[in-house]
Amino acid sequence: MYANFLLGNLRVTPAAKIKLKRIPLDLVARHAVNDHGNITAREAKLNALALKRTGTIMSRYLIDPTDPKQGSVVVITHETWDDTVVQLEDEPEDDDQ
Repeated sequence: MYANFLLGNLRVTPAAKIKLKRIPLDLVARHAVNDHGNITAREAKLNALALKRTGTIMSRYLIDPTDPKQGSVVVITHETWDDTVVQLEDEPEDDDQ
């Protein structure tokens, strides 16, 4: 297994850690090998373009696959591939974490 892009510094927001009840290294690994989970067709197209030119890459995974009502987390590698953050889907992005 190898990554197709750089992850940079890895961060997990406090809210995502609490909701997941763990550090989601498995989700980061899936993200790194282009298993982007539950993304839309448009997001998949943007990810494909980002892999060719560098750019933001996003993945979305259910917090609990047995209970979709719990929502999702997103894993986002930012545009310059120097930072990857795991956060709740509805959580505002905070660049200062």
